[in-house]
Amino acid sequence: MRDIELLQALLASETEDAVIKVLEVRGLLDEKVRATRWKYLGNMPNNQSIVLNQQSTPAAALVEKFTNAQDALLLRYCKAAGIDPRSAAAPITMSDAVDKFLGAKAEAFSNPDDNKARAARNAYAEEHLVLYATGTKSRPSLSLYDAGEGQLAENFSTTFCSLIYGDANGSYKGAIQFVQGRFNMGSSGVLPFCSEKHKLQLIVSRVPSDVVGGDAHEWAFTLLCFFPSAQNPSWHYLLGEDGEVMTAGTAPMALLPRSGAKSGELTPPRERKVSSGTLIKMYDFKAPLSNICGELYRKIEEFLLRPPLPLRVIECREGYKANVMRNTVWDRLVTWKDRMEPGFENGASVSVQLQTGETIPVEIYAYKAVKKNGGELQDDPDRQTGLRALINGQSHAKRDTQFFKTQAVDKEYIAGSMLVLLDCTKLTQSSRNALFMSNRETFRDDPLLQDLFKKIQRELKQHEGLKELNDKRYADKVKDAVSDDDGVKALEELLISGPDLADLFGTMKPGKAGARIVGDGPGGVLNEPVKPFKGVQYPSYFKRRDGSTMVEAEIEQGELGRVSFLTDVRNDYFTRKRVRGQQSFSGDIVPTTRLFNGRYTLTFAPDRKLPVGAKLSCQVTITDSKGSGPFNLDVQLAVIAPVAKESKKAKPPKPPKALTAPSRPNIKDVKKGPDAPPLTIEKDSKSDRLELLLNVESSYLAQAKSMREPEEAAAVDFVFKYGLALTAMGLIDAAKKTPKWEKEQAACREHIQQTITGIARVIVPLCLSLPSKLPKKKAKLVAVA
Repeated sequence: MRDIELLQALLASETEDAVIKVLEVRGLLDEKVRATRWKYLGNMPNNQSIVLNQQSTPAAALVEKFTNAQDALLLRYCKAAGIDPRSAAAPITMSDAVDKFLGAKAEAFSNPDDNKARAARNAYAEEHLVLYATGTKSRPSLSLYDAGEGQLAENFSTTFCSLIYGDANGSYKGAIQFVQGRFNMGSSGVLPFCSEKHKLQLIVSRVPSDVVGGDAHEWAFTLLCFFPSAQNPSWHYLLGEDGEVMTAGTAPMALLPRSGAKSGELTPPRERKVSSGTLIKMYDFKAPLSNICGELYRKIEEFLLRPPLPLRVIECREGYKANVMRNTVWDRLVTWKDRMEPGFENGASVSVQLQTGETIPVEIYAYKAVKKNGGELQDDPDRQTGLRALINGQSHAKRDTQFFKTQAVDKEYIAGSMLVLLDCTKLTQSSRNALFMSNRETFRDDPLLQDLFKKIQRELKQHEGLKELNDKRYADKVKDAVSDDDGVKALEELLISGPDLADLFGTMKPGKAGARIVGDGPGGVLNEPVKPFKGVQYPSYFKRRDGSTMVEAEIEQGELGRVSFLTDVRNDYFTRKRVRGQQSFSGDIVPTTRLFNGRYTLTFAPDRKLPVGAKLSCQVTITDSKGSGPFNLDVQLAVIAPVAKESKKAKPPKPPKALTAPSRPNIKDVKKGPDAPPLTIEKDSKSDRLELLLNVESSYLAQAKSMREPEEAAAVDFVFKYGLALTAMGLIDAAKKTPKWEKEQAACREHIQQTITGIARVIVPLCLSLPSKLPKKKAKLVAVA
């Protein structure tokens, strides 16, 4: 059934109320009509159980729409080239498909972020992938257009309007390797975030003539609508009077804003006509209350760190007119390059071998710290950090920066500056299912995930570049800390009369609690500047220092072993987007690998049950599509008996020269400003020694002084500093007795610091004022005869 007038009315409607009015005028919401004109989405009653069990945020759900649009474009290119997407002739990965079908065009907008590349990206996106906003300021209607394969009216039920559909050949895209969509849910995850009552969504689509082989087929459209019900609340989609998806003729249709407009120019939403493609209009979408080129754009970027194709975002609402009305979602990592620490500008490479035999390339980025609060280095909160798993550039699951603070990684001082990306694109579907939930937001707690995390943690903990940077940040954090010798001496005298307090320092002998660190100790500054490594685009060698490419090494039974080779290639060689280096392994054991500043390191983890004397070999071949090498490396390993540790004879305890245990921290003064915490607990990056840094500029100390007489200032200082220090040590001692301390010491210390901040408000009156209020023993009255 053709109904062009209805489609134009729905396109012109910008709110739920307007759409409902259009439907009511035509009697499409009458009870009798609903039985014949509205069909269950997915042909499933009570389908909300599937629709509501997908993405948790509007932005995450919207990204699924982009994923389908991207798939549709690549499928169009494939079919137009006469290739069956399921055949062996089809590309294997999405990046392969982009290279095959776009070629030089993709090369043009994939180049570094210069003006020419930016213009090429914007032009491509405006023709092929566009998200634009219309409607009200409070709840915009978002329309997503793609110039992809489109769908015929008769195929809507198995594509756009399906939920977990499949036949003898599987789901629609299930057997196609180069697309992202797998579960055939029609990206229905956005529906809960559409209009308030009926969750409305319009779908308009037409197949390109170069795909269908003709031009007689019509535009097709339908409207998805939620009908609340106590017994059967469900989504339905609209049909024509003949029970089929409606059509709207063959003429080009105005669906897009004009292309080529300036960034700050306001353009009408449906000015440009197109002859094919798909438009999805999501009415009254739950987007941020702002220009979509701002907050919503950033939220989308949170998920699309490195999309294979660019998306153009256009604001068409006059109420949000601004200097930027158009923006392009593209590879964020290109624009972050100048923010990174030396050696991490392009991402340092690590390759993790899973127990399935598959390889996950890992990129490590470390941001430069920014100077705030009088010159103190701090992490910039406006940056993406943490650990993120990507498939075709889209974030699928993540862990926050606490992952890097655990004892398994131990990078507390740069945790807030670290971004680690796991490229899971080439994993099999079974491995993806083991690692991720179907909502593409959450890791699945599976043995394969534990194997992956264990190996990543091991590489991050031993990474030479991260270790050096962590030490540097720690040294900078404590460089201005000074010891208060008079205060420590007074504290020692206090400890003489309080043995239980002295136990917190690990000694009961006076004079030992505040023992000084011998020499500069960990965190000292190197006098000689480190020369930055400048790698080349393609390697000319992988070799040992003596020029050989074969090495023999011994590994203690049950332990790890590492072997390194020198190279001249850039750190991102094995993880970069284009012309990526390839590692292939043969032999008895497959290592995890990392590449950083001219050193290619292989980490071997033999089976702990291997007997002493066992021999293992590993051959590595390194090459790339430009023809580098191939470089052949040979590693021969021998398992040896564990080296017995010498048992030392018991000797009488000696006075300590340095504080080494977490329960015996140093106490130092720092000046961090009035808003900084009154006390922080820092762990030496090279040992387990703790330091208590007392902020003598704390607003809590200033407030305490203002409430006492001037002559009591010294007493207030002492009580505030060492009262908090003793409290912190007591809390540390208690925390050490819990299992959490061993794995998440940093989190324990952060919790203690928060507790100390609360105590800082009352410590001075508690110690100086409360004793005078103590109840005194009443004298007995003697009766006088």
